[in-house]
Amino acid sequence: MSKNEVILLKEENENQSTELREEDNRVIKNIMKSMSLFKVNSYDAQVIQSDLIGMAQELKLRNSSFQDTIGDDVKGFTNEIINSSNGPCKREILLNFLLKLSGYFFGWFAGLAFFAYGALSWESNPIIYFYYMGAVLIIFVTEGMITPLFITEKGLKKKLSSVFSIVIFVVFTTIIYFLNDNQYTIEINAGYIILISAIVYLIVKYLNRININRLAKGKKNYIDDLK
Repeated sequence: MSKNEVILLKEENENQSTELREEDNRVIKNIMKSMSLFKVNSYDAQVIQSDLIGMAQELKLRNSSFQDTIGDDVKGFTNEIINSSNGPCKREILLNFLLKLSGYFFGWFAGLAFFAYGALSWESNPIIYFYYMGAVLIIFVTEGMITPLFITEKGLKKKLSSVFSIVIFVVFTTIIYFLNDNQYTIEINAGYIILISAIVYLIVKYLNRININRLAKGKKNYIDDLK
């Protein structure tokens, strides 16, 4: 499968980033980490990063820094860019969740089958399915919604995303623990789960590629009006 526009742009951005000053690179990375799929679609995010890199390269020629230009209000500058973008793509959010869900299910059940049980089937409480689905949802929401809220903060406030994530996961695990009934078990057919997860992953990967091609039409510059 050939590379889509997002991957090509990402590779180009990574190459261009090596020419920037370390401080400018750090600021740009923090800005980009705050632009999750829930705020900006992935193609627009890469175009924005390309624009930011270009802006930093121009400032470098003028012996100025990115931080000096945008000031201390990195969060405000980021919000301006987000507001001027096309926003998130609901289809991409759903596809990325399914991609993560199928990928994790493939990895987890393959690991259990080959390293924990040494077989493709075993007896377990069916609540294991809800636990794994909930864990993936927590990871997805944490990466896409909680972490970006605090990534541009400083000091202890920046660590709040980790605290919230741990609390949510501990609470969820505790609830599953008390709901678990070891006396009620069913046969877990890991072979089917691994196969279905792999097929779903490949299908979703293909659908995501089609969606990226759709998002890539009509490239727009989001930074010029903010300079």
